[in-house]
Amino acid sequence: MSKKIFKKIACSALAAISVFGCAGTFTACKTSNPEVKMKIEFNGETYTLKYKLYRKIAPKTVEHFLWLAENGYYDGVCIHDYDVDAMYTGAYVATEDKEEGLEYKKYYETILSYDDIDSFPHSVWTDEAKDDPTYTLYGEFWEGNNFKVENGNLKQTFGSLTMYYEDLSSYNAASSNVWIKKKSDGKMAEKEYRYNCATSKFFISMSNIEKSDDTHCTFAKLKNKGELEDFQDDLNEYIEEYYSDENNKFTTERSLEVTVDDVFMSNFHVEKKFDVPKVPIVIKSVKVTKY
Repeated sequence: MSKKIFKKIACSALAAISVFGCAGTFTACKTSNPEVKMKIEFNGETYTLKYKLYRKIAPKTVEHFLWLAENGYYDGVCIHDYDVDAMYTGAYVATEDKEEGLEYKKYYETILSYDDIDSFPHSVWTDEAKDDPTYTLYGEFWEGNNFKVENGNLKQTFGSLTMYYEDLSSYNAASSNVWIKKKSDGKMAEKEYRYNCATSKFFISMSNIEKSDDTHCTFAKLKNKGELEDFQDDLNEYIEEYYSDENNKFTTERSLEVTVDDVFMSNFHVEKKFDVPKVPIVIKSVKVTKY
């Protein structure tokens, strides 16, 4: 057997071993740009959105999102707040009760029930020794955390995904500090909890205007814009047909508590008003296709 043929066989065998190893666990084969496939259902139709995530730009955010997706956390959540420029999701499921419309998916109770909880990618702790994690997410953005993006800033674009946190500035959590591990030198740093309190919420940008944001972290871009455009067209046609009357809007305004199980809020609950779609827009699944 010639050396050239032997080399080809050897390389093929190594490639096969590599693929087999990756199939067993995503975490053994990390890439700079993981990918996910998100299925959105509206009015009996399903739309499949394909995303490219940016690990070098927002490593903690990407790890956090992927962990939740891999554990099925996002399967079945709905768009709980809708406007023409953004769809907010990741925290509520739709109910058959038209009066209520939404049911909060208890974040901490849900994730702590997972068999995979020991692998949770912690990024925020209540103590410098990292003995007490908060299970929230370190905000990889400039305001509050002074997070410096060294590998190119990611702007909000049509279809992009941006992690979302609640504004706790007027409540007792505003004075609570937590500890994060700095990207620059790996040392622990004390930061305000309100900038590091994100759990599972994110929003899908529906605007065609690019936007920079120093207060939230955009971590994924849409690969197949045509699919989201089809959804947007179908949604707009549905709204025009059934909700064209000024007095009959597609959404109904609801006031809901958004920090009912927050680790720092104690008895202080933040209420926000949401524009809830009367016809549910549901995230049927978020599946990791490339880690």
